[in-house]
Amino acid sequence: MSNNLRLNMYLMRKNRACLVFKKDGILFRVNRLVKALEFVAEMELLAKAIDMGAGQECYYELVDDRGKKLVFECGFDLGVLSLCVRRPDGTPDKFLCKVFCWEGSSVEFRKAVQGLALMASCARTFNVYRKG
Repeated sequence: MSNNLRLNMYLMRKNRACLVFKKDGILFRVNRLVKALEFVAEMELLAKAIDMGAGQECYYELVDDRGKKLVFECGFDLGVLSLCVRRPDGTPDKFLCKVFCWEGSSVEFRKAVQGLALMASCARTFNVYRKG
């Protein structure tokens, strides 16, 4: 079984998108993500920092247009990159539970980010947006 990470983005108007995290047939989708292009830019910066060998910990809040929040976390240490998406578990304490998790190399992460950036730039260049 492979450990490939895919990050797909289907842009919508008003800087929103459907963001898909995928590994080995397991996928997690964030519908109507707001500030989608900012997320792409942050991922490109993170990939560059990791390529330069910097130990990184990154936390990013993903918010959809209904106000639902998720936490994207990424850590890179000793050549291993771990990525998790967490959401509040619905209890009054609002503990975070994992909804998607992946571990791999910086090369695999960079390829996924390049694919994400390519999808976003193609949609903007050719003015092709998903309905939503």
